[in-house]
Amino acid sequence: MWPNHERVIPQAFAGSGTSVVAARAHSVEPSGNGYLYGYEVDTVDRTGQRATVLTYVDTGGTHDQNSAIVTDPSTGEAVSVWAYPNDPGLPVLPQVTYRDAVAELLTGLGMPVTDPTLSVAAYRPGKRAVVRVDAPERTVFLKIVRPHRVAPIVESHEQFVTAGLPVPRVLSSRGDGLLVLERIRGVPAGSRITEIADDPRFVASLAALTGRIATVPMTQQARADAMDHADWHRRTLVAALPQDAQEIDELYDAIGRRSIGWGSATKQVVHGDLHLEQVFVDEDEPWRISGLLDIDTAGWGFPVRDIGAVVAHLVVTGLWHRSRGDAERGAAAERLADAVARDWVARNPAEAARIGPAIGAQLLAHAGGQATTGSANGIQTAQQLLAATRAALAEASPTVPSDRMLRPRSAPQA
Repeated sequence: MWPNHERVIPQAFAGSGTSVVAARAHSVEPSGNGYLYGYEVDTVDRTGQRATVLTYVDTGGTHDQNSAIVTDPSTGEAVSVWAYPNDPGLPVLPQVTYRDAVAELLTGLGMPVTDPTLSVAAYRPGKRAVVRVDAPERTVFLKIVRPHRVAPIVESHEQFVTAGLPVPRVLSSRGDGLLVLERIRGVPAGSRITEIADDPRFVASLAALTGRIATVPMTQQARADAMDHADWHRRTLVAALPQDAQEIDELYDAIGRRSIGWGSATKQVVHGDLHLEQVFVDEDEPWRISGLLDIDTAGWGFPVRDIGAVVAHLVVTGLWHRSRGDAERGAAAERLADAVARDWVARNPAEAARIGPAIGAQLLAHAGGQATTGSANGIQTAQQLLAATRAALAEASPTVPSDRMLRPRSAPQA
């Protein structure tokens, strides 16, 4: 179950002049020898000013001057507590959250801007953050990573650009963890889901993109994914859904059995975290891919895992749209997921049996992320993803389950 940090978080704020009113579970992921738990913490200061602070409790042993070290009374062990943007793994992050500081930074790098508007495009605690900067002079993206990752990321971008891939150029970089990236052309493919769902040209473009990625002359391994971290995801999901523990174990056991012998499968350079928010398309011809983001994860790996990631993300996207009453976009995401899976099987018949486990592992990882929020909607979505995993493993060339099939087993059948 989610740990009880109701006494840990107030201790971290003690002496700051701010009191904790409430805290809600937000996220959880591996960290060193432990876990990084995220919370939305409602606070009030001495003047009565209220705020919600994104706060993290790290049990993995990551401590620095930006963290409060607190003893967890339930375990007797020291944990590190910190609030965004004072991320111990991303020392530059606090410097790029203020407009004046960003304007000064970019001026120093030879890219002066006036009156910039900042927006957080992505944030993964301890790993990376992306801040979009819009100004009259230009739009750029500030990517903040762990300092030791800067040089490899710059090299990867150079390799992809040289190979003709539409990734953003690195305009500037610093050894403290900062990269400045250009804006790429187009819009996220996920924003045009209804237009591309039934257009075979987009599926063909996606297949061509993965083929071009395979030509990039990289030597490193792709980032470990949901299948590599299956044990961690299984423990997390079982802890969040103890009532479904038997089914979760059965699904993971089935994925494990069907993954035996994958070492003999063909590897190639893959993206490593492919989904439609990483893929940009032309605004006028949305079937045409115009850009690719976040290649930090790229390297040698199993191509079916990239496809599994795309399909699983589309299933989750479909559920997200349906939960908000948008059945049209939900159905479109499901149709596209089915089309992508079937296209991969048609192009790779000798490895058709691998697509089910690849999709299933990703779906279960998403289920863990939903379940650990502890919300009723998160629990329901996680159980729907268990149903989707059953469907993905049911046949070598899976059909993405319908809305009816996605209901948890305990749900009443209308």
